[in-house]
Amino acid sequence: MGFNKIISQEKAIKLLKGTLRTKKIPNALLFLGDAYIGKTSTAIAYAKALNCLNSENEDSCDSCDSCKKIEQGLHPDIKIIAPEKDVITVNSIREVEEFVSLKPLEGKYKVAIIKEAHKMNNAAANAFLKTVEEPPFNTTIILICENIHTLPEPLISRCFKVYFTPLSIDAIKKIIPDMQQESFFRIIMGKPGLFISRDILKDIQWFASTLKNIKENNKKSIWKDNEEIKRWIDFLCIFLRDSLVKLINKVPSDCCLILPLDFKLKENISVQEIFNLYEEVQNIKRNVDLNLNKSILWNYLVSCVNNLITSSENRKPST
Repeated sequence: MGFNKIISQEKAIKLLKGTLRTKKIPNALLFLGDAYIGKTSTAIAYAKALNCLNSENEDSCDSCDSCKKIEQGLHPDIKIIAPEKDVITVNSIREVEEFVSLKPLEGKYKVAIIKEAHKMNNAAANAFLKTVEEPPFNTTIILICENIHTLPEPLISRCFKVYFTPLSIDAIKKIIPDMQQESFFRIIMGKPGLFISRDILKDIQWFASTLKNIKENNKKSIWKDNEEIKRWIDFLCIFLRDSLVKLINKVPSDCCLILPLDFKLKENISVQEIFNLYEEVQNIKRNVDLNLNKSILWNYLVSCVNNLITSSENRKPST
């Protein structure tokens, strides 16, 4: 997959092609944006373009030996690092340091891609900063990041930033042509990779089950890890966003795809209250990787949910 196959990230690709055209390749790039919107695919496409044997128009040919090896994960000058047990440790960064310290074996550039770079612990981030400050020749490192706030400012300032945005519904339809229901396009929130990599219906059931437990303050479904917290918050944000639309357009609050049938929005809740809660929840998501106390977070969400929705048991009987 070259840049020509990346959908709806024109601004990001224009920036990257500019570095190829001017031959001013950054030693470190920071790819910023939500999960599942094409950052990793774009990083691999950039690695291909840097090393392609038949490059044209600042893009890879996708057919030369170099492109094929990168696509298959077999190129000796491309290394991808991912978190182990939800964290990137200093040992992983030392692997990168050793990798980039050597000259390219086959390609023009050595490229290290660090997935979920926001999961670097302090020791890893500090070690990586030294690598960025003294970069080897013909080497570029790409940090793929969802939450810039977890990275130290000196590291951020030394990276060439490339921003990625969620995809439009029309763009997602090009990637997932068989997905016809408009409601599912809303659920994946511009993140086609979320649909491709997960069972959305099971996720909805999981969200609804946990929501019920929060409403009842039953902690048996408390989240296992930070990724699960962020995934649940994503679904809560979908519900809040849909609730805003329904209030503004005066649509019955029962009509929400991901809300359990025996729940609905509280009467007389205002648009501003929902908007404020949406902002608060987004702020929580940005700080989840700072090791928020899960029990305190649970109690906070119990309060939020109780102020937002009511169950059928609490509804006034009709007369």
